[in-house]
Amino acid sequence: MIILSILFFVTAILYSSVGFGGGSTYLAILFIWGVPYFIFPLIALACNIVVVSGNCFNYIRAGNLNLKLLIPYLIGSIPLAFIGGSLPIEKKIFEILLFVVLAIAGLLLLFNFKSYEDKEETYRKVVFYFLIVISIFGILRIFNIL
Repeated sequence: MIILSILFFVTAILYSSVGFGGGSTYLAILFIWGVPYFIFPLIALACNIVVVSGNCFNYIRAGNLNLKLLIPYLIGSIPLAFIGGSLPIEKKIFEILLFVVLAIAGLLLLFNFKSYEDKEETYRKVVFYFLIVISIFGILRIFNIL
């Protein structure tokens, strides 16, 4: 439990340093750690709210709040998040969806990395061996081989 707490703390620090909440990473850590499936939403949501609240406070304090841009997202995201969170889903389907979504998001970040500090776009080289190992581990974990 101590190592799990440390992982959550490191995730919160890393994600909050760039303005994110880290909800998907909390879910992945809980899944890998073998935490009971039915408490995933509660733990990940609570951690995400704490981290994002700090980010929101700093964002508003810095004067970056644009209500004209924010309101349409709030109007759509709050009710749809509630609807999505209330849909029952089987554990196996959840695990597969979590793996697929995180793998796609990670690949898109690696392949579409752009430096916005320079005038021209630069792309990071991808370490394919690392991607292959992570993909194999995820697939084996989903099908309970590992």
